[in-house]
Amino acid sequence: MHRWLIRDWGAKLGAVLLAAALWFHAATEHSYRRDLDVPLIVEDPVVPAGEPSIVLSSPVPSLVRVAVFGEGKDLLRVSGDDFLLRVQAPSGEPGRRLNLRLEPGQVESDSELGLTVEEVIAPRELTVILDHNGERRLPVRPRIGLRPAEFHAQVGPTILDPDSVDVSGPLSHLREVDLIYTDSLFRDGVRDEVDLNVALQVPEGHLLKLSRNRVQVRIDVQELAEYDLLNVPVAIVGGPRGTVAEPSRVTVHVRGGADLIGSLDAEKDIGLTVRYESAKGDDGGRIEVPLGRLYEIRRIIPARVTVVTR
Repeated sequence: MHRWLIRDWGAKLGAVLLAAALWFHAATEHSYRRDLDVPLIVEDPVVPAGEPSIVLSSPVPSLVRVAVFGEGKDLLRVSGDDFLLRVQAPSGEPGRRLNLRLEPGQVESDSELGLTVEEVIAPRELTVILDHNGERRLPVRPRIGLRPAEFHAQVGPTILDPDSVDVSGPLSHLREVDLIYTDSLFRDGVRDEVDLNVALQVPEGHLLKLSRNRVQVRIDVQELAEYDLLNVPVAIVGGPRGTVAEPSRVTVHVRGGADLIGSLDAEKDIGLTVRYESAKGDDGGRIEVPLGRLYEIRRIIPARVTVVTR
């Protein structure tokens, strides 16, 4: 029995493969029906020249299921991406609800195969809402989490280029949005400048279009350094002419990015002041430092000065 099974096994295998090929050929020569999910595009209404444009303000599905009929061998070679159902919304008043019927004749295909779209299965009908189209310029805000490496720091603000984009879409949707955000991004242990091209996010649930999809994000990260700046001048605020601080120059200990503080000019960049009224007494007044610095002033020696008139 076993010898009969293994005798001329090559011929037996060939016969099996031939039979399978003949069956497959016969099967694929018959016509069949296949359901496919194809892309759906609903175009905005056409309005007369000179009138405000009208757009959809309600979401529509991205896919629609259709039934395709043809020979089996052709149906095996086709996919939903070979078709497109395109329909244009009729014009109407803003806020009006319109029903759109989806039909096989609206399905487009570049395929040269002999296939026919017989039926739109689901959805067969869409309900859409119309609105006036509008446009606004909105600021962009970064969603960037950055953690510098040890002994490093971010110097200055995060820079976006551009820092705003044009946003267009239904007026009812534009009124609900004040900012456009970047994709979320996190970097840990950063030692050098960050320069990234980051995608923008369309606010969820809003049918809006952006004039650009990405912005450049730049963040300056430098190694920390600190040292003393000598002979930094102190200016008097609100005093009579000829009034000067005593002492008129102090030592300032600064800390920040090495490139930044290495370029500081003690004469022009620090901007220390003291108010005349607070410095008239024997104890003198506390030296004030300007806001918005890109570095840290750790201490000023001396921290208080008096005033004298010369």
